[in-house]
This record gives sequence, C-alpha cells and structure tokens, in this order.
Amino acid sequence: MNEKMLYALLHRFALHRLRCPCDSDDLVQETFTRLYAYRSRRTVEDVTAFCLKVAANLIRDRFRQMSRRPTTTELTDTIVCRQPLVDEVLLYRQRVAILSAAIEAMPPLRREVFLRRRLDGDAVATIAGDLDLSSVAIEKHVTRALGDLRRALDRHGLW
Repeated sequence: MNEKMLYALLHRFALHRLRCPCDSDDLVQETFTRLYAYRSRRTVEDVTAFCLKVAANLIRDRFRQMSRRPTTTELTDTIVCRQPLVDEVLLYRQRVAILSAAIEAMPPLRREVFLRRRLDGDAVATIAGDLDLSSVAIEKHVTRALGDLRRALDRHGLW
C-alpha cells in the first residue's frame, strides 16, 4: 500500500473514532512520525498493521487524557484580559492631566502642604513644625486642596 492510500485509510480510521478532522489529521501525522522513528531502528514487515495499531493506541491515549480533564467549561461573553481597556486608560490619563494642572494652580503653601501630607505621607506635626503653622491650619490646607481637585474634576465632568 502506498503512502497516500495509507494516509487516507488512517484518516478515515481516526475520523470515524474522533469525529474531528483536525484531530484526525494530527493523529495521522503522529502515527507517521512514530512509524519513521521506529523504522530507523528496526524493520517493519506490515506497515499498515503497524500504523493501525499505533493510531488505535494514540486514540486510546487521547480518550484517557480527555477523561482526566474537566468536561465542562463555563463560557462567558467577555474575554478576560489583565490589561485595562483603552477607554479606561484614556480616562485615567485625562484625570491625571486635570489633577496635575489643578495642583500646579494651587497657591504654593497649599500645594506644598497637600503634597507633603498626601503624597509623601508626612505627619501633620512634622509639616506644622517645618512650616511654622498650626496643625489645624495644615488640615485646612489639605481640605481646601482636596476641594480644588474635586472642583477641577467636576468642571470636566469626571468626578
């Protein structure tokens, strides 16, 4: 039997059992790979019988593997991706630009107090001592800075 006829026989054999043309093609390819590997070491008297036996073993192995895997998979309409959506990235960039501009527009003392308290995490007492202000004044500067940021976002409809 020539290779084309053997290929057709194996493909029908695999397709009848697997019911999937792609899987059948893969199985026939694997069968030929094993045939050629085996032939490099030993002689094969009946190539057809050898290939049918190898294909049957591969099919059996495939069904064993499938029985070990979970049979059901929950499908959803959304594809899970760890990257943020493009719209979200643009929205975040807009917010950052607006907030940066609002921070730059603040009076220098309010900006310094806000950045040291909220971004650097300095204690109120430390900031008050460094700037010669009361702790109440520090809290008021932070509150007013937050109000400035809220208003800046609100003006652009992003609050």
